[in-house]
Amino acid sequence: MTSPGSPRQRVRSDSAFDSLSEWFELYNKQITWGVVGVAAVIAGVWFYSRSQSLKNQKAERAYLTAQQSIPGNMPLAESDLRKLIARYAGTPAAYQAQLTLARALYDEGKYQQGIASLKQAMPKLQKSKDFESAGHLLLAAGYEQTRKYLDAASEYALAAKTDRFDQDRQRHESAEARAYLEAGRTEMAKEIWTRLAADSKGTVAGEARVRLGELEAKPQPKS
Repeated sequence: MTSPGSPRQRVRSDSAFDSLSEWFELYNKQITWGVVGVAAVIAGVWFYSRSQSLKNQKAERAYLTAQQSIPGNMPLAESDLRKLIARYAGTPAAYQAQLTLARALYDEGKYQQGIASLKQAMPKLQKSKDFESAGHLLLAAGYEQTRKYLDAASEYALAAKTDRFDQDRQRHESAEARAYLEAGRTEMAKEIWTRLAADSKGTVAGEARVRLGELEAKPQPKS
């Protein structure tokens, strides 16, 4: 004999199935578009990644080509580097080209042009952990060549701040102190070298102690 509750249980099950079917039928279009949307996002990510990879490869080839012209044909090298920087902006090769262009201009004695080129490039170089510190170092070198030692010291400080390695940071700080010394800011140089000398395991601790000894031995101007 069938229990009184059995038909009601079957009705509930059928009702649930019907409701689910009706829900799928009602929202079928939305579900389809959702699936299509997810697929489009995945495809877009893959396409972007692939495009960036191809762009980086082309930029690397262009950089190697530009480098080959540097020893014997500087005008062509400069032209190739500038084209690379404009065409492949944001790639590692373009960042490297910015630094190479500045060094090439320095080698030709065009320090002001090299500095101007780097200053224009720094907003982009600052977005890269691999090239930001190098950009500041090259700017500092240019400022030293033009005897703008305070500007050089500031750039060395920024290079130290943005470098990822302790040993390199200490070298940049020592260069900062030398630039301050050239600018006549002896106390600022002394402060940096005193801090560096206090680190017995530091990369430039020995140099810092020698520099401090030289400053102590140097006759101080009479007030």
